[in-house]
Amino acid sequence: MELPQLQSMATAAGTLGGLLSVSAFIPQAVRIARRRSATDVSAVMYLAIVVASFLWMFYAWVRESLELFLTNLVIAIIAIIIIGLRIRYAG
Repeated sequence: MELPQLQSMATAAGTLGGLLSVSAFIPQAVRIARRRSATDVSAVMYLAIVVASFLWMFYAWVRESLELFLTNLVIAIIAIIIIGLRIRYAG
């Protein structure tokens, strides 16, 4: 397989991976908002996700990877929203 084909496949895989990563957090946020309950949600886990996202954003910034930066920015925003909902609806 030639390099341009491999790079094209890598771009497609990265795009799909980013979309799946972002979309994986949305059902949890929607569930919390609808039920107005977040007692079964681990705030520590989402805090770890926020920290990891910021580390990935730093890496992406250094590597000049806008796609990776934006993916992790959106993940961090959704995780922060979930933490906020967890605090609001903690019981």
